[in-house]
Amino acid sequence: MKCPICKTDKSRPLLNLDCGSLDNSLIYKTAKIVTCKKCGHIYNSLSLKEILDLKKYYDQESAPTNLGSPDKVGDKTGNTGPFTMQRYNKLYTSISPYLNTKMKILDCGCATGGFLDYLSGKGFKKLNGFEISKTYRNQSKKWKEKIKIGDMDLAVPFPHKSLDFLVADQVIEHLYNPRKAFKEAARVLSDGGYLCVSVPDASRYIKNYFFDFYWFILREHIEHFDIEHLKLLASLEGFELVSFTRYETPMMTSKMILPVLTAVFRFSSNTELKINKKHFLLKKEISKYIKRDTKKLKNKKKLFEHLAKKRLPIYAWGIGREFLYIYEATGLKRCKIAGLVDLNPYKQKHVLIGKNKIEDKFVLTKAENNSQIIISAIAHKKTITAELKKMGYRGKIINFK
Repeated sequence: MKCPICKTDKSRPLLNLDCGSLDNSLIYKTAKIVTCKKCGHIYNSLSLKEILDLKKYYDQESAPTNLGSPDKVGDKTGNTGPFTMQRYNKLYTSISPYLNTKMKILDCGCATGGFLDYLSGKGFKKLNGFEISKTYRNQSKKWKEKIKIGDMDLAVPFPHKSLDFLVADQVIEHLYNPRKAFKEAARVLSDGGYLCVSVPDASRYIKNYFFDFYWFILREHIEHFDIEHLKLLASLEGFELVSFTRYETPMMTSKMILPVLTAVFRFSSNTELKINKKHFLLKKEISKYIKRDTKKLKNKKKLFEHLAKKRLPIYAWGIGREFLYIYEATGLKRCKIAGLVDLNPYKQKHVLIGKNKIEDKFVLTKAENNSQIIISAIAHKKTITAELKKMGYRGKIINFK
């Protein structure tokens, strides 16, 4: 796979991480993190099949799972809870100096139209959305007719110079061809129009530890940007940086922090930047991140090697990306799995892992006294711990720090 920014085919591997997957899932199992030898960009190296399957994954797996989640507080795609509103507030603060209510605005990757609602509440009228998932679009009652289906890797389905402001909030990191997205933005923007790109800041992955390799087990994120690489990417398609801000917002809990980098660009021909030493600083930060979390992975492997030998019945509560990583990378799959618990009805009906069904919490009423339970829904470990005590669970609780 060529570098998504400079298009060279020379890269250096940094990490191969076994992330696991649900049975018959479309998303790839192993995250192959590499750095471009020419420009220093960090990205996931994928095959063409993995890229195409990932496109299907958003509509067929990710959207139904998120929409089926009982959690309405966390900041997840399709949600409009308090944490999502905190992110919208900070995003709006970053872009409001460049907005006026007469502008034609497109929200790229709009899901069900949450940010369109937010802008509408601020007095904006000329609003449209763009989304890869029909499932999200069809869930939106208010914006369904204003949301066009498409893929920003391929095209933005609007006429030449028809828009004044494009927002791509938590989108560009999902694209295997971000150059095309910037090229399309240049095409559809009016003279003097703006493009806002907001992404997780890879230079701050190592800050605010939440869980091992969290920013890599988010396999939908196939690009890992800092401000230098965003600037470089934009310049190659004729955009110059107007401003950028860094901030933090909560994701699933107040302790699960998203390090946000928001940049505003404007089209200006002949702005191509030169690659310099700054473009290789990100590799140093990512290498530190990998080194730290590799140690944590080794400790978990020791734990599950011990549990596999003892053959004690093991339960897990919270069947998401953290569980899949634990199951695949640490050796949990070699343990005696007694039950998998998740409160998401969609997962209970449609998901298997190693042919194991996902069940409601009441399966734990049958748990043996010598059983152990892993709280793998890390964001909710306090709530789950309290619920286990309330239920009278008699086994040992394994809580990861």
